[in-house]
Amino acid sequence: MPHPLVDRLAQVSSVRDLEQLDMALVRLLHDTLAPLRVQVLVSVREGDAHHWLLRAHQEQGAAEPSAGPAHTDVSLLPRFEEQGLAARCARSQLWQQERSDGQWHSVFPLFADPDSLGVLQLATRRPLSERRQRMLFSLLRFYANFRSLVTENERDMLTGLLNRKTFDETFARVAMATTFVPQEQRAQGNPGEPADDRRAAHAQAPCWLVVADIDHFKRVNDQFGHLIGDEVLLLTARLMHSSFRYSDRVFRFGGEEFVLMLRNADAAGAQRALEKFRQRIAAHAFPQIGAVTISLGCTRIDPDDTPDSAFERADKAVYAAKADGRNRVYCFEDLVLRGRLEAQEKAGSVDFF
Repeated sequence: MPHPLVDRLAQVSSVRDLEQLDMALVRLLHDTLAPLRVQVLVSVREGDAHHWLLRAHQEQGAAEPSAGPAHTDVSLLPRFEEQGLAARCARSQLWQQERSDGQWHSVFPLFADPDSLGVLQLATRRPLSERRQRMLFSLLRFYANFRSLVTENERDMLTGLLNRKTFDETFARVAMATTFVPQEQRAQGNPGEPADDRRAAHAQAPCWLVVADIDHFKRVNDQFGHLIGDEVLLLTARLMHSSFRYSDRVFRFGGEEFVLMLRNADAAGAQRALEKFRQRIAAHAFPQIGAVTISLGCTRIDPDDTPDSAFERADKAVYAAKADGRNRVYCFEDLVLRGRLEAQEKAGSVDFF
């Protein structure tokens, strides 16, 4: 007869995605320890400020855990220091516990990535017994070890960016969360608006698929060698990762080709963010090479989109950018409006080619 805890650990180990892994951990601890509340919190950065994002949570008696929002305005999240217990735990990487509001709050370090910290927070009626503490620490060691395996499976070996294997699943989640809103009805996010209005604007903001291709990369490899070529890829990946937000997703597809899923309020906002990144690459001094440029093409992701069709649209925009001299940002939909590319109606929806 299977042991309930072993069964639950087997369920956790079947997960191959970090976000789903956090959900599985919350479910495991809810079912095993029966706390009043269990949460996974992740620190995210917006500019120079750090905030707490609720990744997964489950209240006592709830049938299933709930995920935090896939995309959110980070500036509206609680600031790092506002969650004092979580902040102390994340900084010290030590277990913290205190009593407030008639409950015991325990916070445990989960992970310390280069750009993000994760903690587990439990609320219980009584302080955790020594036996429960030992069980919890053992479960968290299991989580940490398995998380390392999942992370390795999701990441490109050279750059540490997300790899192509994770693209389709991420794309499906983004497309499902995308709401089609006609351009004339789209709310524009504005820092001066009330928080509720900004949340509404952010929730209906479109997503964009971007293909970025380093210009003349073959020439770099041929002239300077593959070690220098790899250094260019690494530096480009770091610049790309630091140029966009936590909710954006950056992938390396292989060679000199990168893919980005970008969330913004409108086409002009996406274009500005990509143009700023293009200029940053062009201004960077790459060791032994000097100047390197990059061409980017973007397209809007619609709810009924597929990864292949969206990628093909963005890739055609990159091809047009390179044909016009490279080192520029083109939007596929703009190219269609200008007559450079054609839109083809397909099975009741519109795909662009």
